[in-house]
Amino acid sequence: MKKWLSLLSIIFCFIKSQAQTVSYNDFKKLIPYLQTEDWKNAYRISSDLLSSSEKDTSDYRAIVLYANILSASGMVTQRLMTFEQLEKAMSKHKGHRILFSSHPITQKEGSLNSVKFSDAKSAKDAFITATNKEGAHILCFENIIFKAPVNPASFNNSFVRCGGKIDKIEFNPNKSLVWITRLTIKDGFARASQ
Repeated sequence: MKKWLSLLSIIFCFIKSQAQTVSYNDFKKLIPYLQTEDWKNAYRISSDLLSSSEKDTSDYRAIVLYANILSASGMVTQRLMTFEQLEKAMSKHKGHRILFSSHPITQKEGSLNSVKFSDAKSAKDAFITATNKEGAHILCFENIIFKAPVNPASFNNSFVRCGGKIDKIEFNPNKSLVWITRLTIKDGFARASQ
């Protein structure tokens, strides 16, 4: 009888771990590490959350995926991860849903940490250059190709969050620390942040 209970307990734990979803409280654990650019701990926590929630399709998991890519790129700038390790760790994310940080809208070319739409009235794509706090390293170039044209004016100067499906993940071929990762997103969308 004890063997059966033990076996059932193990099966239950396995099923539960495979069906876990990322919650707001899970996501909140990452915030202090991202704010202080403690990339190593942010990467560790986000990796654990992603591996325990593979079937989850929630926004929180999509945000955690972005945190994982950003923190891994940050680790490269701190020489805690090589480009080869980064490529190996990130290649599994192709085809997954991602949700970027909220950013203000800009019309200026070359702006950092803001959303630049391709057209002021009917944008087919947008571009974000995400950097560390000092702007010394470009952690990620983010090119979002929208599923349907987006009207940036409809956001009324609010912050915007873009997302979609990861189509391409590229890495700086020169392996310099000026920029680390470039993402191309298909079936993209943009929405006002809440």
